[in-house]
Amino acid sequence: MFLLLVGGVLLPVVGWLIGAVLLLASSRWSMRDKLAGLLVWPGGLAVAASLVAFAPTRECVYVDDASGHRHGGQCTGAALSGWLGVPLLIVAIAGPLLTAAYLTWRARRTA
Repeated sequence: MFLLLVGGVLLPVVGWLIGAVLLLASSRWSMRDKLAGLLVWPGGLAVAASLVAFAPTRECVYVDDASGHRHGGQCTGAALSGWLGVPLLIVAIAGPLLTAAYLTWRARRTA
């Protein structure tokens, strides 16, 4: 279960795949639990880490006139913020954490 959560961060793609194979091979969880572990948020926390690491940044260039006032300005790129970025990041963190908590609860319950 640990590799499902952080395996994709430690060993990109391969770590999560190893965790997925171990989850499928385990007899501790039901098929429903296995599907939840694999499909709720594939890739685990690697998705959130890549959103932060590889998100394009927003750069703005302003023109100062002789009096020191800024005029106009042009912005390029899209920062990981605003109406889509922050909720996506929250879901990318919460999805794997909730899945890991669910699988931990189910593992302790069936032990």
